[in-house]
Amino acid sequence: MASSTSIGGLLFSSAALIAALSLSAEGFVAPSSHSSLASDRLTSESSYSALYNREARRKEKKKKSRSSLIIDDDDEDSTPASNPQTFKKQEPILLGGGEIGFDSEVGESKIPVATSASSSPPKKSKLEQELSGERIQEDGIVGESVTSAASVSDMPLEPGMMQPDVTTVVTDPDTGIARIQQGKYVMDKVTGKAVVLSSLGPEYRLAQMFPGVPPEVREKYRFDWKTVTVPEMVEQLKQACTVPLKNSQTGKEWLGIPPFPQISNPAVDFVLANRDYLGHRMKKTLGRLKLRSQSQFKKEEAAELRELWKHFLLLEDHISAPFRQLMLNAESKVGPNFGNLDMKSYCNGELYERTANYLVLKSMVAHWEKKYNDAMELEALPDDEGAFMAQLYTGDPKRYLPDPPIIFRLAEVSRITSMAQQMVKAFVAEEDLFNDLPAEVKFIESALSIKGGTALRQFMLEDFCPNENVDPASLREGLKRLYQQMFNMQIDPYGDLTMTLWNLCVATSVGTDEARDPYEEYIANAKGTTYENNPGFFQTYTFNHDKNSLVRFLDSSKTIEKGTAGSTEDLTRQIQGEAMQLLGFSFGGGGSPNPATRGGETLKKEKDYVVPEDRAIGRPHMMGWLDLLGDDEELTGVKTEEFEADKWEEVNV
Repeated sequence: MASSTSIGGLLFSSAALIAALSLSAEGFVAPSSHSSLASDRLTSESSYSALYNREARRKEKKKKSRSSLIIDDDDEDSTPASNPQTFKKQEPILLGGGEIGFDSEVGESKIPVATSASSSPPKKSKLEQELSGERIQEDGIVGESVTSAASVSDMPLEPGMMQPDVTTVVTDPDTGIARIQQGKYVMDKVTGKAVVLSSLGPEYRLAQMFPGVPPEVREKYRFDWKTVTVPEMVEQLKQACTVPLKNSQTGKEWLGIPPFPQISNPAVDFVLANRDYLGHRMKKTLGRLKLRSQSQFKKEEAAELRELWKHFLLLEDHISAPFRQLMLNAESKVGPNFGNLDMKSYCNGELYERTANYLVLKSMVAHWEKKYNDAMELEALPDDEGAFMAQLYTGDPKRYLPDPPIIFRLAEVSRITSMAQQMVKAFVAEEDLFNDLPAEVKFIESALSIKGGTALRQFMLEDFCPNENVDPASLREGLKRLYQQMFNMQIDPYGDLTMTLWNLCVATSVGTDEARDPYEEYIANAKGTTYENNPGFFQTYTFNHDKNSLVRFLDSSKTIEKGTAGSTEDLTRQIQGEAMQLLGFSFGGGGSPNPATRGGETLKKEKDYVVPEDRAIGRPHMMGWLDLLGDDEELTGVKTEEFEADKWEEVNV
């Protein structure tokens, strides 16, 4: 007799196990070693029904011991079925779990059957998805690709859902949190529709990518960078944005900034004429000036600065929208062809297309080289307590997610980095692709191989500019204009190349009038931390926080250092105490944090929260100036979404 094996409480002969793994469900025959499972003949309709009748089986089981593994059938006929097909149809189905049961509704064996080939192709690994130019697929998260970043704030498309034309904000049905759903096209915030590229020809699309103004307009609006100050720049920007306005209902007329999302042509011309001088540093300056006025309780001045600030952000978005669309188009070419060194097969095209392709390729290299350096640094860090903080802030924090939607291990990152470098090298080697690109774009490729600011400026003046027949001042301006366009791209994966561009702008401007930076004292706290000696200073303050807030939880929690947590009882008491502070109840029971369930308990008004000194660092408490503008502080152009929970009121029982 064959040896037996116990699986889940059932006894099978080894022959039955082989049959289960090699035959189909219909071909499996129950073992006959412990006969009497079907040793009696089942001949009538009533015996067949009785065999599979659940109620009858329950009554039968009550008469038998649960430990018995042999089921005796007491039907009238007890001889085996003469027809093998009938026998197979009537045989019991083994449900497992330590018992034998029957189910008339299941038409095939529930024993797993091994197959020679999988019915669906195996899922690609994350590295395989990256190398093929695809996004890493993870549930609920938009994973990264070689040319696009992973984002936990982006909402992935559901199966069968079409990608929207423009990027929109949607509410996650599972969490109720607003998330971004990326569209096929970049939205122009002025029109609220997809960006429209010119149909007049490639030269016009290149002009949209790197916009400028006619010489007479430039002469009218251009700053004198040798002497201009920040207050003068802000005032000139305000004048350029101010237009006649009229209330159609009352007939009242006045001068002001157009309401969102309207803009004026003079404002666009002014920004374009000073594109290299404005950009993100003007954004930061306007924001700080608004907060400064607000902290001094100058409500009208703060409201005016806020209006100008938001309008300037709208102008920046509108001007950079065609550039972002062309970069998005280039991503769709480079990404799916990752690893293909036949660059002409997918990177060829008009000048504006090849320029965008190169910038995407170069950004991809800068991004993955940064990831490679991070991986190298993480590998070199010792695995001890002293390196804990360095491990936390080095590299992409998304690697701490349960199933990271990114590639971050050194061996995998190095493969992608090496291939990205080869692709850029192959693109530059193709004269038809690279040689006629704009001078500021070509300068990037040459400049990044030169070490030292002096050597870089010497190369620019003696080699690059004469060979390209371009004036050094024009090259510096072109680099700054390109930097402003790149700064409007998303930080990941374009941030690394963007910061490299800024370093080039600074290095090439040394010793010239362009090296002057009037913004510095407004955004860098270079002259002090008081209203008198710092024109960009504003006083921050500490807040009251609810007793169940995360801030108070972190303020009062005790640091449990590695290896010094103490006994299990001490650790448990600490965790219970912190949970009590954070959630309002303890693990051992206790009251609910919901005030409505506390009966007639009188709720006492909480006292002002005393902020720990090491976090307060001498700052005042609850000044309240952040609420100075009230409803006017709401984001421009964003509709406030109402939730049912906002209408709930506390009920005293």
